[in-house]
Amino acid sequence: MNFVNPRLDKWIWFFFFLLMSLYILYEHATSCLAIDHATQFTRHKNIIAGNSEFYNPWQYRILSPYILESLIQLFNKVLSGKYEILPYLFFKFIQNMLIFYISFYYYKLLNIKNPILIFTGLMLLCYTISNSVFQSDFSFNTYFDIIFYLLAACVILNGKFYWIIPITFFAALNRETSGFIPFMVVVPFLFANKELLTKEKWIITAASLAVFAIVFVSIRLYFGFQEAEGIHGMRSPFAYLKFNLTFFRMYPQLFGTLGLIPFITVFGFRRLPTPLKSWCLLIVPFWLVIHMVKSTAMESRLFLVPQALIFIPAMLWLIEDFYKRYSLTADPVRKE
Repeated sequence: MNFVNPRLDKWIWFFFFLLMSLYILYEHATSCLAIDHATQFTRHKNIIAGNSEFYNPWQYRILSPYILESLIQLFNKVLSGKYEILPYLFFKFIQNMLIFYISFYYYKLLNIKNPILIFTGLMLLCYTISNSVFQSDFSFNTYFDIIFYLLAACVILNGKFYWIIPITFFAALNRETSGFIPFMVVVPFLFANKELLTKEKWIITAASLAVFAIVFVSIRLYFGFQEAEGIHGMRSPFAYLKFNLTFFRMYPQLFGTLGLIPFITVFGFRRLPTPLKSWCLLIVPFWLVIHMVKSTAMESRLFLVPQALIFIPAMLWLIEDFYKRYSLTADPVRKE
């Protein structure tokens, strides 16, 4: 994995991650397609006051707002309330850096060894995230969702299955879309060697599901349940689906965020390693349906989890696999 030597490598990667994180921060802070800062400040204050604009589900996604509020209080003490945007930018920057570091480690766990290929994947992830700002605020819960899914994948690939329980706890505090995380433990073994699907893994999955359910219900009991209502008063799955399919801007927004990378995953699906293959089947179909019938899909950041967790890593793995197979079959003259 070396560009120059092991001692310099970590600083080279840090510099790459720093530049990419700052670029995303710039795009999200300045894009005219995003929600203006004043509106974002107001929305945050409303959530802290328990009076969120879209109560269900915004009010129930409590992890990010309370971390942000702690940062706001800290920055207010240090800077006497100046530059209201600073804690938002700092929080977003830290999330960006975490995404790149965890993604880097995740690619290595998938046995993607070519450093140029890893860098290419991280750059794709950078442009994917920076291009998903349409009708978006800083959306801290969305990026925590990416972080928790990537962390879950890493601990599973490392065999540290018990870490799924605390990851699920914090992920459930963050966003309800984290409900697939507990299943990520057992699904790869259902597709590969069921003999390795031990009682311990089932217990961890069951415990994680219980944690998710307890957090999910407790938050709604504490704040009070309200029926979900989207823009234009949409409530039914049919209303959301009709809106999404007939809103033309959804299509270029999704293409600008995802590109053709998901199709590469589909075409090369059979060659993928079991974890990617099983997580793809577990998450992608349901993710697509849920976000088409219960959200506004032109907000393309909503599809960043499958892009970061499955599509980009799958493309990188397929490229490296193709190169390995080509190298083995190429004739000696051509190889020279």
